[in-house]
Amino acid sequence: MVQGKSQELIDLTKDEVKLVIKKEHKAFSPDRLVVKQQFNYLKFVNKSQTITLIVFFSENDIVTSTKMVCDYAEYDFILDDLNEKYKKAGKQKWQYESDNVTYLVEMKDREWYFTVCKSKKVKKKSIFKKR
Repeated sequence: MVQGKSQELIDLTKDEVKLVIKKEHKAFSPDRLVVKQQFNYLKFVNKSQTITLIVFFSENDIVTSTKMVCDYAEYDFILDDLNEKYKKAGKQKWQYESDNVTYLVEMKDREWYFTVCKSKKVKKKSIFKKR
Protein backbone atom coordinates (compact mmCIF):
# COMPACT_ATOMS: atom_id res chain seq x y z
CA MET A 1 0.00 0.00 0.00
CA VAL A 2 1.72 3.11 -1.18
CA GLN A 3 -0.83 5.85 -1.08
CA GLY A 4 -0.97 7.97 -4.17
CA LYS A 5 -3.13 7.14 -7.12
CA SER A 6 -5.85 5.92 -4.75
CA GLN A 7 -7.89 8.27 -2.58
CA GLU A 8 -5.65 10.92 -1.02
CA LEU A 9 -5.83 10.75 2.78
CA ILE A 10 -4.37 14.15 3.61
CA ASP A 11 -7.13 16.69 4.39
CA LEU A 12 -9.75 14.00 5.07
CA THR A 13 -11.63 13.71 8.37
CA LYS A 14 -11.25 10.72 10.70
CA ASP A 15 -14.55 9.25 9.55
CA GLU A 16 -13.58 9.65 5.89
CA VAL A 17 -10.22 7.93 6.52
CA LYS A 18 -11.96 4.96 8.14
CA LEU A 19 -14.24 4.62 5.10
CA VAL A 20 -11.38 4.93 2.57
CA ILE A 21 -9.24 2.34 4.36
CA LYS A 22 -12.17 -0.05 4.63
CA LYS A 23 -13.11 0.41 0.95
CA GLU A 24 -9.75 0.78 -0.85
CA HIS A 25 -7.26 -0.98 1.44
CA LYS A 26 -9.07 -4.13 2.48
CA ALA A 27 -5.85 -5.79 3.68
CA PHE A 28 -5.64 -3.19 6.49
CA SER A 29 -7.59 -3.20 9.72
CA PRO A 30 -7.61 -0.84 12.72
CA ASP A 31 -4.85 -1.49 15.26
CA ARG A 32 -5.79 -0.41 18.78
CA LEU A 33 -3.04 -2.26 20.65
CA VAL A 34 -1.05 0.87 21.51
CA VAL A 35 -2.81 4.19 21.76
CA LYS A 36 -0.84 7.24 22.85
CA GLN A 37 -3.27 9.88 24.02
CA GLN A 38 -0.87 12.79 23.44
CA PHE A 39 -1.12 12.21 19.67
CA ASN A 40 -4.21 12.46 17.51
CA TYR A 41 -3.96 9.53 15.12
CA LEU A 42 -5.45 6.35 13.74
CA LYS A 43 -3.36 3.24 13.22
CA PHE A 44 -3.94 0.41 10.77
CA VAL A 45 -1.99 -2.80 10.17
CA ASN A 46 -2.00 -5.14 7.19
CA LYS A 47 -3.00 -8.80 7.56
CA SER A 48 0.59 -10.06 7.45
CA GLN A 49 1.60 -7.38 9.99
CA THR A 50 4.49 -6.18 7.84
CA ILE A 51 3.09 -2.66 7.30
CA THR A 52 1.61 -0.31 9.87
CA LEU A 53 -0.09 2.85 8.59
CA ILE A 54 -0.32 5.75 11.03
CA VAL A 55 -2.57 8.64 10.02
CA PHE A 56 -1.95 11.88 11.95
CA PHE A 57 -4.68 14.46 12.52
CA SER A 58 -4.87 18.13 13.44
CA GLU A 59 -6.75 19.28 16.52
CA ASN A 60 -9.76 19.60 14.18
CA ASP A 61 -9.46 15.90 13.19
CA ILE A 62 -8.21 16.60 9.65
CA VAL A 63 -5.33 14.48 8.28
CA THR A 64 -2.02 16.36 8.26
CA SER A 65 0.36 13.52 7.34
CA THR A 66 0.77 9.77 7.12
CA LYS A 67 3.55 7.37 8.04
CA MET A 68 3.99 3.76 7.01
CA VAL A 69 6.27 1.69 9.23
CA CYS A 70 7.38 -1.31 7.21
CA ASP A 71 9.24 -4.56 7.68
CA TYR A 72 12.23 -4.91 5.33
CA ALA A 73 10.40 -7.82 3.67
CA GLU A 74 8.33 -5.07 1.94
CA TYR A 75 11.32 -2.91 0.92
CA ASP A 76 11.73 -3.85 -2.76
CA PHE A 77 7.99 -3.80 -3.42
CA ILE A 78 7.50 -0.39 -1.81
CA LEU A 79 10.61 1.13 -3.42
CA ASP A 80 9.47 -0.05 -6.86
CA ASP A 81 5.99 1.34 -6.18
CA LEU A 82 7.38 4.74 -5.12
CA ASN A 83 9.61 4.92 -8.20
CA GLU A 84 6.71 3.98 -10.46
CA LYS A 85 4.10 6.34 -9.00
CA TYR A 86 6.08 9.44 -8.09
CA LYS A 87 8.66 11.84 -9.48
CA LYS A 88 12.09 11.50 -7.85
CA ALA A 89 12.93 14.57 -5.71
CA GLY A 90 16.21 13.54 -4.07
CA LYS A 91 17.73 10.58 -2.29
CA GLN A 92 14.80 8.52 -0.98
CA LYS A 93 12.44 11.44 -1.72
CA TRP A 94 9.61 11.73 -4.23
CA GLN A 95 6.89 14.22 -4.95
CA TYR A 96 3.65 14.39 -6.87
CA GLU A 97 0.74 16.72 -7.45
CA SER A 98 -2.93 16.08 -6.84
CA ASP A 99 -5.63 18.74 -7.09
CA ASN A 100 -2.99 21.50 -7.42
CA VAL A 101 -1.29 20.43 -4.18
CA THR A 102 2.28 19.12 -4.13
CA TYR A 103 2.97 16.20 -1.79
CA LEU A 104 6.34 15.05 -0.50
CA VAL A 105 7.01 11.36 0.09
CA GLU A 106 10.13 10.42 2.03
CA MET A 107 11.58 6.99 2.82
CA LYS A 108 13.89 6.56 5.80
CA ASP A 109 15.89 3.44 6.59
CA ARG A 110 16.08 2.36 10.23
CA GLU A 111 17.90 -0.59 11.77
CA TRP A 112 14.90 -2.96 12.04
CA TYR A 113 12.34 -1.29 9.77
CA PHE A 114 11.88 1.56 7.31
CA THR A 115 9.32 4.33 7.10
CA VAL A 116 7.52 6.12 4.29
CA CYS A 117 6.14 9.51 5.31
CA LYS A 118 3.82 11.65 3.27
CA SER A 119 2.86 15.29 3.80
CA LYS A 120 2.03 18.41 1.88
CA LYS A 121 5.14 20.05 0.54
CA VAL A 122 5.78 23.33 2.30
CA LYS A 123 6.44 26.12 -0.14
CA LYS A 124 9.54 28.10 0.73
CA LYS A 125 8.99 31.82 0.91
CA SER A 126 11.24 33.93 -1.22
CA ILE A 127 13.32 36.57 0.50
CA PHE A 128 12.91 38.68 -2.65
CA LYS A 129 9.79 40.71 -3.31
CA LYS A 130 7.96 40.11 -6.56
CA ARG A 131 7.62 43.13 -8.79
